[in-house]
Amino acid sequence: MAIRKFKRTCLSCKHYRPTDEVQGKCRVDKGNIDPSVYPLMNHEDGCDLWKDAGQQYHIRVGWIRNLKSRKEGNKAGSKD
Repeated sequence: MAIRKFKRTCLSCKHYRPTDEVQGKCRVDKGNIDPSVYPLMNHEDGCDLWKDAGQQYHIRVGWIRNLKSRKEGNKAGSKD
C-alpha cells in the first residue's frame, strides 16, 4: 500500500478552519491575536507554517462536498 503525500495546502493544515466551500481562516497565531482578525485563506493556499492535519483533511473534504451538493440540490429544486 502506497502512502500518498498531500500537497501543503491550507485545507490539509492543522491550523486551518474552513468556513465555506472556497475559503477559511488561518489560526496559526491562535492565542496571540483576536479571533475576529484571523486571515482568510483559500483552500489551495499554503505557507511555511503548515502542519499536517492527518485524518481531519478527509473530514474537511467530505464537509465541503456536502455543502456543494446541498447548494446544487437547492438550485435544482428552485427551478420548478
